[in-house]
Amino acid sequence: MQTQLPHNTPSLNALPNGWTQLSFTLSVPFRLSIGARLSWGGETLAPWRIHDAQVDCLCMNSVTDPVLDAAITLTHEGSALSHLNTEQPLLITGEDLGIADALLACAHFKTLAGKSLVLLSAERFPCMVKPAKFLVETFPNAIAACPLLEDWGFANRLVNNELPGCIEDNLDKLIQLPYFSSFNLLQFKH
Repeated sequence: MQTQLPHNTPSLNALPNGWTQLSFTLSVPFRLSIGARLSWGGETLAPWRIHDAQVDCLCMNSVTDPVLDAAITLTHEGSALSHLNTEQPLLITGEDLGIADALLACAHFKTLAGKSLVLLSAERFPCMVKPAKFLVETFPNAIAACPLLEDWGFANRLVNNELPGCIEDNLDKLIQLPYFSSFNLLQFKH
């Protein structure tokens, strides 16, 4: 079942590498959970920042001919974040549109940034790929990072087999490394 979300006219911002950010304000109270997926004009959207009624979503496509008055509908409700043992380090992973969910989780767990590692995997990323500020001993040769996460205090690395500086591996395989056996894992896909 799809739920239509009453909203103002959305705004669009082009992001790097063919991604788009769609921003809108809900005109009635509505709670969006992590992992929620929205549909707008045939595009799938993933909320990455929610502040009061303001919602910012990522879309993996470049939106060139927007229908700004198109309805925004909730197509997948998502779920509440699980309770974490804050004594354990935290590993957050995001793949493709799951990057939006990883960002939303990081915003929620900013107090754990110093005890966390974020791994993002995609063919192309919605951010400028920059050299990392934080050392990650497990991946000494990988330096590609998301600047927003670093601004929030999260050590992070990008996983991609073709871009320089990225971890050249499969995300599902990486999280099986013995190093991560003591980590709380929050994994977000598509």
